[in-house]
Amino acid sequence: MLGPILLVLSLGFVAWQAARQPLAWAQQAASPEPSKPAPNQAEAARQASELLKQAHAQMISQSSVRAEVLELAHLTTPPLQMTGTYLSAGIKLRLEYQVKLPGGQSGKLLEVCDGERLWSYLQLPDSSKVTRRDVRQILSAAERADGRSDRAAAVDLALGGLAGLLTSLQRSLVFDAVKEETADDVPVVTLVGRWNAELSQQLGGDARQPRFPAHIPDAVRLSLAKDTLFPVRLAYLKRSDNGVKLLLDLRFRNIMLGGAVSDSEFDFVPPEGIEPEDVTRDYLKQLFPEQSNTTAPAP
Repeated sequence: MLGPILLVLSLGFVAWQAARQPLAWAQQAASPEPSKPAPNQAEAARQASELLKQAHAQMISQSSVRAEVLELAHLTTPPLQMTGTYLSAGIKLRLEYQVKLPGGQSGKLLEVCDGERLWSYLQLPDSSKVTRRDVRQILSAAERADGRSDRAAAVDLALGGLAGLLTSLQRSLVFDAVKEETADDVPVVTLVGRWNAELSQQLGGDARQPRFPAHIPDAVRLSLAKDTLFPVRLAYLKRSDNGVKLLLDLRFRNIMLGGAVSDSEFDFVPPEGIEPEDVTRDYLKQLFPEQSNTTAPAP
């Protein structure tokens, strides 16, 4: 579960603004084959883990985060383009995507958390769906799981947002390289990684020589702003006989940390005629299986 960003990716729906030379940028991300790890891979993994911890701590320390989202997904021909906005304040969240679909149609993904419920609204030309998660029950389950060292990470994954994305990347990837460079003229520290052995098998590949389906990335490239460690760019890459190609390019721009936020920005009312689906129990079973008898509250 990588939060709303990968939810959209799994639907083959998202898109980002492309780099001026996306393929050339992607080629730089080619890491050593898993069967031939670089001599300094252990040190790179250690540095990446520490950087991700620091980035997560910086993220949750901010009173608010506001940014524009730009995306290009090379999952169709032509690629899907998406624009949107991201806003968070504590556990409150608002993430909104607009995507142009083939044939001039459009779609929308909206996730809103007011601190009590997290709503997800997916709107496609021929269908719409609304789900909700009860945040209070998820937090309560986390409090009862005081013997689990990963309970904070479990909450991050359930509540989504950028903190959840960073947590998921740290739990899902093995990092091969860490280097300083620039992205969109911003000094960054870039981490290059691949899926860990457990996730590789779940995705249908071999951890030593992965051969994933065409829509599943082989490598991930995350760029953190050098001064704030904010994740300014995230790319999912696919190896092929011709090199490395870019599957998904995700960027945050016009980032504002600590700005004023209104509670009304986290309001959400389900559209008339759409019955929301409560998915709280599903998340609790996944994240806290030891509490399998927990039931989701009534709407």
